[in-house]
Amino acid sequence: MTELSRYGGCGSFFRRPRPRHGASGRPGRGGPGAPGELSAPAEAAVRGYLARRPDATVVVLGEGLGTGFRRLDNGRLTWLSVLPDGDAAARRMLLPDVPRRRTVGRPASGAGWPALVGAVERGVVVAVPGAPSGLPAGAARELLAVCAARFPGGALVLDALPWRAAVAVFLTARRHRAVAAVRARPLAPRRPSGPSRPGRRPPSWTAVCEVRFTAGSSA
Repeated sequence: MTELSRYGGCGSFFRRPRPRHGASGRPGRGGPGAPGELSAPAEAAVRGYLARRPDATVVVLGEGLGTGFRRLDNGRLTWLSVLPDGDAAARRMLLPDVPRRRTVGRPASGAGWPALVGAVERGVVVAVPGAPSGLPAGAARELLAVCAARFPGGALVLDALPWRAAVAVFLTARRHRAVAAVRARPLAPRRPSGPSRPGRRPPSWTAVCEVRFTAGSSA
């Protein structure tokens, strides 16, 4: 298994990176994007998978009104946005389904949405945008197990994971027999706006985790 090969091995993952900020003092393009959007590093991971599997299905869990399809569409992929029923209906009103992009109403934590993914043999990459409260480590590990079982040869991209959850996913992926590779990229933290005050919580660190599964994966 290849682990963090592009980031200097395990040690680079556990060292917290130095924050990189623009002139405004906020994270630049590499930080988590707007609600429902993938960060630039997460989109790069999806784009990298599509470079090898251009006819793949991109499944985005909890996308909201994200517009990643416009940036990542290669003219061949299929895009599936999975949201709770009410949110899915609102998204379809504002972003109606088209032949290669559709929205379905399913709980992201349930077992129903994987059955909606067709042509698995063409490739599947599942992406989860960063949530304001962060994806719990247990939910991330459960999602990893589901994707490993249902999407052999696929990939999972978890965006803006809280640091502890990212470490938990990394360790779980290393031990999973269906995981071919796991990589992580630390993101610069979002610093609170306004002047610093005594007692203010320090900025939280997050990471993009990319897990790739073996072609003959099974749980």
